[in-house]
Amino acid sequence: MVKPPSRPVIALGVLVLAAGLAFWLQHGMGPAAPAGGEGDAGRSGSDLPRIDLARLGADKAKAPVGKRDLFDFGAATATQAPPTAATPSPTPAVDLDPFGDTPPSPTPVPPLNVKYVGSVSDKRGFKVAVLMTDRKELLTGQAGELVANRFRIVNIGLESVDIQDVGSERVRRIPLRAN
Repeated sequence: MVKPPSRPVIALGVLVLAAGLAFWLQHGMGPAAPAGGEGDAGRSGSDLPRIDLARLGADKAKAPVGKRDLFDFGAATATQAPPTAATPSPTPAVDLDPFGDTPPSPTPVPPLNVKYVGSVSDKRGFKVAVLMTDRKELLTGQAGELVANRFRIVNIGLESVDIQDVGSERVRRIPLRAN
């Protein structure tokens, strides 16, 4: 059987509840209440900001076209001088090869950043080359496959692999590295 609470405990609970209700009524509907709620009824009209509707019909100040700095805030001032554009001096075009007989120079080939680590083969004769980049990434592929979206494996040997750089169409032989 549960013993009912004593009178002093009930009186203390009612007192705490009344104090909480009084606090909520006084502070709960203050300035922190959302706009347009019941708390706005007690405010006077002088507390609210006034919007001047007469300025809607007024003409706006216009900046001269092409004379304003786009990154400067506000209207252009009279002290700002317009930037003067320097006109480039015309240079005569000289054609050193009028007939176009000279072939264009090849683009420089970027350094080769792969090493041949070895190859793996199975009983059916499939060979897979194992290459390592300068970032220590392992690349694997068979003859004819594209690896790293840049190199095509042409031939896989015992001590070297032939790869073709797709951008320059050059075939290079990479020897087996022991380390």
